Amino acid sequence: MILICRHGQTEWNLESRKQGWLDSELTELGKSQAKAIQFGLKTFCREKRFRVICSPLGRVRSTAKIALADAQYVTEITYDDRLKEHGFGAWEGLNSEEIEVRFPGMQEKRERDCWNFQLPEGESFALLENRLTSFLNDIDKSEDILLFCHEMVSKTLRKILLNLSEHQTLALSHDQFSFFVIDNKQMHQYNCNPILHS
Repeated sequence: MILICRHGQTEWNLESRKQGWLDSELTELGKSQAKAIQFGLKTFCREKRFRVICSPLGRVRSTAKIALADAQYVTEITYDDRLKEHGFGAWEGLNSEEIEVRFPGMQEKRERDCWNFQLPEGESFALLENRLTSFLNDIDKSEDILLFCHEMVSKTLRKILLNLSEHQTLALSHDQFSFFVIDNKQMHQYNCNPILHS
């Protein structure tokens, strides 16, 4: 069984800036989302035991620290560079308007083949898929695994695990109040938003 959690909302999420391998702090909402995930995981995991593997980026570390506080179901916590977000390279820290000024027409060109277009000093989604395939090949399938990562990483992990097409993958989302459970090629989304449960 594999559980996939995304980091909470960050300052750059609010500003619609590309984060990639750079970082910004969790917002207050982001911290609340991490606390909601904490409650959801505690309820779901109960008698189970999970090995936790996280992206090493700060926003994920901050989310995991909150979400795993006092967790009794964790056997080990490790970090793996292959779980880092899709690398936006020279676009990191910029919003769409700033990207258009610095790289005129490139966003439109990328839209024509979003999966394979490699960003300047960055990655394509195809390269991201390659490193995540390597990651999945290396994990011990006999263990239950809990991952803390990023939106595009979450989408691409689901692509690989569920044999989705590129088109299906790009249409996916990962609400920051939820986590995904994948077991025997079946996927379930668990929403932890307290507003929906009140």
